[in-house]
Formats: sequence, structure tokens, C-alpha cells
Amino acid sequence: MRLRVQLQEQRRGKSILRSKMKEDNKKGLSSMGDDAWLLFRGRSFQSRVVRAMCLIAVVCTFGIVLLSLSTLDLSTLTIGSPRPVYGPQRMTSEELREHLASIDKGLQEFLSANKPFTKFGPPVVGWDETRKEAIRRSTNSSSGVNPKPRIMLITSSHPRKCENKQGDQMLLKSIKNKMDYCRIHGIEIYYNMDHIDEDMTSWWVKTFLTHMLMKEHPEIDWFWWMDSDAIFTDMSFQLPLHKYEKYNMVMHGWDEVVYEKRSWLGLNAGVFLLRNCQWSMDMLHAWAPMSPRGKIRDGAGKFLTKALPDRGDSEADDQSGLVYLMVTDRERWGSKVFLESSYYFQGYWKVLTEKFEDMMEKYQPGKYGDDRWPFVTHFCGCEFCCGAINPEYTVDRCLTQMERAVNFADNQVIGRYGFIHKMLKSAEVEPKDAAKNRTEKASVVAKSKKAV
Repeated sequence: MRLRVQLQEQRRGKSILRSKMKEDNKKGLSSMGDDAWLLFRGRSFQSRVVRAMCLIAVVCTFGIVLLSLSTLDLSTLTIGSPRPVYGPQRMTSEELREHLASIDKGLQEFLSANKPFTKFGPPVVGWDETRKEAIRRSTNSSSGVNPKPRIMLITSSHPRKCENKQGDQMLLKSIKNKMDYCRIHGIEIYYNMDHIDEDMTSWWVKTFLTHMLMKEHPEIDWFWWMDSDAIFTDMSFQLPLHKYEKYNMVMHGWDEVVYEKRSWLGLNAGVFLLRNCQWSMDMLHAWAPMSPRGKIRDGAGKFLTKALPDRGDSEADDQSGLVYLMVTDRERWGSKVFLESSYYFQGYWKVLTEKFEDMMEKYQPGKYGDDRWPFVTHFCGCEFCCGAINPEYTVDRCLTQMERAVNFADNQVIGRYGFIHKMLKSAEVEPKDAAKNRTEKASVVAKSKKAV
């Protein structure tokens, strides 16, 4: 009986102790705040909280994505949509046309506000008919068409002496190289050393000379401009004129780089072929007004920089001006320009000249025109006469590699008479038989040394 009473008292005491602990816990938790109390609500409640937080995060992320997409051109995300236009901002084709039209309007207003361009005289009209009549009279042909296209090569150099004697020597070798090619292929040549105009200096002289000669020689079908630092390195290769029947101008370049990237480096205006026709007359009249140095050339350069994203802040140059015409009015100008990249209408000397010996060993001239045996090698950036050389090169390197290029080409000329240069870097020549024997002896010695 006593034992039963003790057990009941113990149970009653434990019950009282538990009740007191619960009251103490509630008081303590209430002092921690409602947020802390949620942590002790049980595992199922915590799971619901985590799921709710995840849902909120997903909704927020989706909202951010929608906000970002609202600023994009959704047409670029669809399958088969046109490639985006390169530039400071990605624009649709319509936006790009409006952008370029606005720039061109500003340029034309700027040019009109200044002294009108009169270097060429009044615009030539009816030139195609004038040419046909001139050709008919000169050939006594009722058809008015020459049996073979006539080409005139035009080149020019400074009327003053170069800053160094080697520069003058290279100009002499350069014109000799061009005369050799023209003589072999029956092409006429015009070499200018006159001071044409005070304003149309530097690169722009090509527009004046070409326009002048087109009017003076209506019987010529194509005018071929070549900078003085461009060298023929395949003396047998001939222009594939059949490729250009539907075009009026040919240059080395790439359509994508010009029209999509609007890059002023998408072509090279140092070598170009221009048909003698009304379109070419009109194009020269649209191109040359940017040329007068000073206020006009500086101001025009600002508009060219706005239209061509990769162009720096500088005065208007001939190459940028031509790219500008092509991208602002592709239908009128660009549609008649053939950008040639299947062979080196002009090739960059830095990637070609050190491979000449390998070309001579593996290939032959007259077949390729590309990096296996380049048609024309252009020493752009060297400026061996005026001295304003690209800082990437040295004068010695430019002169050495140009000497090699000239002799590489000359081997193809004097080789017809049984001679060859002893080395590409030397003007000294020797009979081809002697060179062959020397090469064979050197090969035998090399093999014997290798065997030992």
C-alpha cells in the first residue's frame, strides 16, 4: 500500500515538472520572436517553406529573362533568320539602311555647303555612246567592238626624290617590273611622275589620273591601277576577264567583310581594274569629292568613321571612301564591283615573300595566282620612298623583301634567255645551267655529309 502511494506521488511530480518545463519553453521562445518560433514547427513545415522559397526564386528568374528578351531583336533567335549586322550596335536591315541613309545625307549636305568639286570638270554624260562612236572611227568597224579587250595599266610615283637612295632604286625596279609584264601581255602602260594637283595628293591621285585617261582614251576597255609598291610576281598569269563580264570594277576583297562588317579593310584599293564606261565615270564623280585635303577631307573622314565601325578618326582616304559608297548604296555601286579572292589580285607581302624558294621548288607560274605562286605582291605599309613606314616593319626588312620579290619575278623574264639570279636577294645573274650544276653539287655534298 505504501509502495503504491509512493509511485502515484512520483508520477504526479513528473507531470508537474513537465508542465513547468513547457511553460518555461514557451516563455523563452516567445522572447525570441515569431521567426525563431517557425524553426521549431516541425520537419513538414520546413519542407513547405523551402518549396515556397524555390518557387519564388523560379518566378523571379523567369521575370528577369522576360525583361532581358524585351530588349533583344527576337528575329535573331528564330531559325533561318538573317545574320545580325556587325557594328557598334546590332541593327536590323531596315535600321541599318536608315542609319546609313542619315549619315549619307549629312555627308552630302557637308560637301554641298563647301566649295563644289570641280577638279574633273562637269559630269560626263552619254559616255557609252561616245565611246562606241570613237571605237568605230578608230577601227573602221561597223560593230564598234574591239576583237580583244584593250587594257591600260596606270601607276604613279612622287615627282620629288625619295628620302633615301634605295627608295629611288626600288621605284625604278618597280616600273621595270610592270613594263616587263605589260610587254609580255600586250598591255599599254602610263607612268605618271607629275605633280597633278595641290589638293588631290597621296592616295587620291588615282581618281584624277583614271578619270583623265578614260576621257583621253575611249578606245581602252579596262584601266588597271597599280600602286608603285605593288609588284607582279607571276609574269605568266593573265586576268580572267570572262569572270567580270557583268561587272565594272574588280578589286581584291571579301563581300562578307565589306557588307556585313562594314570594314574599311574589306578590300584593297591599291590595285583595281575599272571598265571604261558611264558607270565608272559616275562612280569617280561620287568618289573623288571627298578628296580635297584640308577642311573637306577632314570633315568627310568623320562621316566615314560613323559608317564604318572599325575605322579610326582620320581624314578621308580613298579606300574608306570606296567602301562607304558600296555599303551606303549597294544597288548602284556595290552590285557592279567584283571582290576577287580566288587568287591574289594583290597579296600581302608579309605572308608571301619568305616562301618564294619553296614555291620555285614545288610549283610553276601561270597556273595558280594564289599562295602557291602569287599573281601580285603588294608591299602596303612599307612606304619605302616617303619614309612613313608602318611601325610593325623595319625599312631594311621592307627593302630586302621587295628586292626578293622583284628578282623572283625577273627570273621568269630572264629565264627565257637562259639566265637566273644567283640568289633572290642579289641582282647578280648566272646561266641557268651553271645554277643547276651548282645546286646538284651542293645536293651531293649534303648527302655525303649526312652519310658520314
